[in-house]
Amino acid sequence: MIGSTISHYKILEKLGEGGMGVVYKAQDTTLNRFVALKFLPARVSDSEQDKTRFLQEAQSAAALSHPNICTIHGIEESDSPAGRQQFIVMEYVDGQTLHEKKQTVGLKQTMEIGIQIADGLAAAHEKGIVHRDIKPENIMIRKDGIVQIMDFGLAKLRGATRLTTVRSLLGTVGYMSPEQVQGLETDHRTDIFSLGIILYELITGQSPFNGVHETAIIYEIVNVNPRPISAVVKNIDTRVEQVVLKCLEKEQNERYQSVKDLAVDLRRIKRDSEARHSFSAVREIPDSASSTASSGRAAGRIDAATQNRRRWLWILAATVFFCSTALFAIRDFFIQSPNTPFAIKTLILPAESGTLSSTGPLTLSPNGHRLVFSGRNGNGKRLLWIRSIDDVQVRPLPGTEDASYPFWSPDSRSLGFFAEGKLKRLDVEGGSVVTICEAREGLGGSWNQDGSIVFAPSSHLPIFRVSASGGTPVVLTQLDTLKQERSHRWPYFLPDGQHFLFLSQTTTTGVRADADAISVSSLDGKERKFVVHATTNAAYADGYLICGLGGKLMAVAFDPAKLATEGDLVSLVERIQINAADGAAPFSVSNTNLLAYQFRSSQTGSQLIIFDLTGKEEGHVGDQAEYWDVRFAPDGQRLAYALNDRLSNNLDIWIYDLSGRTRTRFTYNAAPDRLPVWSRDGTQLVFASNRKGVFDLYRKRLGTGQEELLLESSENKQPFDWSADGQFIVYVTTTNLKTRSDIWILPIAQDQKPKPFLRTGANEWDPHFSPDGNWMTYCSDESGRSEIYVRPFPGSGDPWQISPSGGTRPRWSRDGLSIFYMDPQSSVVLAEVTARGSRVDVGKSRLLFHAYPKEYAGAYDVSPDGKRVVVNSLGTSEISPPTTLTVNWTALLKK
Repeated sequence: MIGSTISHYKILEKLGEGGMGVVYKAQDTTLNRFVALKFLPARVSDSEQDKTRFLQEAQSAAALSHPNICTIHGIEESDSPAGRQQFIVMEYVDGQTLHEKKQTVGLKQTMEIGIQIADGLAAAHEKGIVHRDIKPENIMIRKDGIVQIMDFGLAKLRGATRLTTVRSLLGTVGYMSPEQVQGLETDHRTDIFSLGIILYELITGQSPFNGVHETAIIYEIVNVNPRPISAVVKNIDTRVEQVVLKCLEKEQNERYQSVKDLAVDLRRIKRDSEARHSFSAVREIPDSASSTASSGRAAGRIDAATQNRRRWLWILAATVFFCSTALFAIRDFFIQSPNTPFAIKTLILPAESGTLSSTGPLTLSPNGHRLVFSGRNGNGKRLLWIRSIDDVQVRPLPGTEDASYPFWSPDSRSLGFFAEGKLKRLDVEGGSVVTICEAREGLGGSWNQDGSIVFAPSSHLPIFRVSASGGTPVVLTQLDTLKQERSHRWPYFLPDGQHFLFLSQTTTTGVRADADAISVSSLDGKERKFVVHATTNAAYADGYLICGLGGKLMAVAFDPAKLATEGDLVSLVERIQINAADGAAPFSVSNTNLLAYQFRSSQTGSQLIIFDLTGKEEGHVGDQAEYWDVRFAPDGQRLAYALNDRLSNNLDIWIYDLSGRTRTRFTYNAAPDRLPVWSRDGTQLVFASNRKGVFDLYRKRLGTGQEELLLESSENKQPFDWSADGQFIVYVTTTNLKTRSDIWILPIAQDQKPKPFLRTGANEWDPHFSPDGNWMTYCSDESGRSEIYVRPFPGSGDPWQISPSGGTRPRWSRDGLSIFYMDPQSSVVLAEVTARGSRVDVGKSRLLFHAYPKEYAGAYDVSPDGKRVVVNSLGTSEISPPTTLTVNWTALLKK
């Protein structure tokens, strides 16, 4: 490129390269001036989305005319040695980037740089343009001292079409705002946060967020307040510190609401500082040479007396100030203490032997002595861990492998939890795990003083009651179809032992104050009363009901006798970590005024990882997010999956192109859409959607907006496979605890009347057709645990067990001679099978590699050629936020 001529621009040298372009210095041979030309880098020049963003940059900056913004002369297109290319013609800035210069910038120059950047951003914001990538590399300092903002490659125009991108984190991590790193909506206050980071760095010489790697930096941006500037730089003007820290507020509403206001404050501080220096300079002018020695000595005596008098005045003023401050502090202490309790917060860091998991709430024992949480050991296995509040050691609870959503007995001696599709109990002081009853997808339980447990057995069922010693569960609540309720979950007993709180979720997903709610019911099933709108589990303690709403942990006064709230919800924690998929918030309260919770982490969710059969990672699919139900297309080049959007809290189906690394949204309905199943020619998808109160089956062809309702009934239906001849869809129904889950066949090319394939007293799920269509593999717990079986299709025949010691998620190889599955240790296993006549011979089984998909049901698949496996994995880089323990938490509400 260097030395060549493009249009009438002679390329002289390469100036730099970034994610959105390569910049060259060039000579405009027509106007005889130097310019900068920006081209798309070769690796992304074929991407229509990057071209659109490249053009957006030109449009963004061209709309601006300001001395602190690099001027755009135009956008042109011409042939180049690399082919036909578009390029932006920009003003050539002779100077250095702030990144190159920042080590030599003093406080006075920092203020001037901050003012000029703020002025440039104010001009952009007035035009409705947000830069979104303010960093030292994008700030040029000209030789004449003028500061100019460069590179509007990530700029967001007000009213412009939002570009969909695989990379959800737009910007440079170290200079991004909390809303950016979480993939939330951004506005002009995002630029203010980034400018605050730059000012902090220029003043202190260090970043305000000092994580050792990108994920840790993201966590600090969201959850950790910067170290005070005064702790790093001595004698700093407190007003400077206040300005910078106001820019760095986590909540957008607490930052400067206008960059103009920021510029005004910076100018005021700079002006006052210059005035003080000028006054000092005047006072230090020496006496005139014409003064006599005596007058000089007299002046010296006067100056000395004056200085001495002023010194005593300062000492007196300081004494008065410190005495008055001490008196006020003593007064406040005696007013507040000992009669007024105060809250004490402390952090409980994850133990080295187990990283806190994001799959289930932590739980405090009722007496407040112990904390139980879900975590991983060194081998990646997830189980329950217990820690005494007065100890730093944690220990695993044997027999709790893959356990979730633990809850305590009233005497703080035993735990209830869900594992292997069952509700179980365990004495924490020792003893074996006892199975209580079936609970396929347990979503919370509460243990009563009378020895009964109320629990949510599934994501689409009401609340049930069962004895803690075991027995047949009895239904307690009824789903209100008029309100489109789709489940009741997270029960919590009130002190009277007769009433319990629970969360009712509706088919209208999303964080809406008029949809999901906390209700109260009774053990006799005769009462049902609305309490408060909320989107998470709730708890009661010390006269207050605590729940999550809008990403915050809230509290409201609650009278358990009247079963009613008193007053309004008050915010306890601004950023609580909520599992949007099931409404679980990790917080817990004890009967001793203790509150434990986790802040929201930007790293909630999972990562789709593609492995070869040796367990070597071949690459990631997109970014960390909340993925469900991943499935390879028949061509092996596309993936369909359900993705939970964090803004709307809704599941939709997306299609990801592995070759182009782009994704396309497939469904748009406000109800949750999930479980995509490909047709064998890769042109259609069948999926489940809860649009009418239950999950029905829909079909949609790629490239069209038309959706066909295939099967509607009163039962929830989960599609799993489509036969090679296109004749049959196999799906699973789950109605209640008695009938459990069964396998059904929908003949879509015939009469479309569903027929049962396997309906027994056991649970059967995850069925898949063999490539020749003569066999069906599936999971069943008829033996007491999940195993892999094969049966003839469509005729009758005996089942043949494939897995010797437990297995889930079976997948056929393309030739039908092997079955992939997951063993209980989350390892991918390949079993050889030979199916002929009515007999199946099981050959050798080979363990391929270990993965971590347990928290995400169905999020695993094998490529059609049998050479790659995609796993929805937490991976080894998972970072869990620490637990915050608050003593006397109710004092926070009485401030």
